[in-house]
Amino acid sequence: MAEQEPPKLTRLQPEDENEKPIRILYAEDTEVIRNVMAQTLEIYGYTVATAKNGREGVEMALQWKPDLILMDLRMPVMDGFEAIRAIKVNPKTRHIPVFVVSAWNSQKELDQAKSAGAAAFFVKPTDIKRLNQAIKNAVTPS
Repeated sequence: MAEQEPPKLTRLQPEDENEKPIRILYAEDTEVIRNVMAQTLEIYGYTVATAKNGREGVEMALQWKPDLILMDLRMPVMDGFEAIRAIKVNPKTRHIPVFVVSAWNSQKELDQAKSAGAAAFFVKPTDIKRLNQAIKNAVTPS
């Protein structure tokens, strides 16, 4: 019996053909999670860049100017809390919504993320449909 090739995933196109894709920066230290989430977001039609830690995320936010940032909390070099604060105090990046995506979800983490400037908090494993809707709500003008 011949092996069947798995079906190819197709990238969803923006509803308006003239609309440019939303640019998302995803800061996550675990390579597998970073890659899977980036690929999933790309299937949803987003343009995605990734960072391996908070410091890299802050630097990329300044250079790449994404429409939205997804940030893990527990990362080496600079954790997500510090990175969010750095993004929110900088006039060049403070307008960018930051969503936390973390397995750490105690009330303490929720409060610290909100205090740092996070706009939303998603627990891993993330409900991608809910995240997709929140992204659209955060970056699409009303």
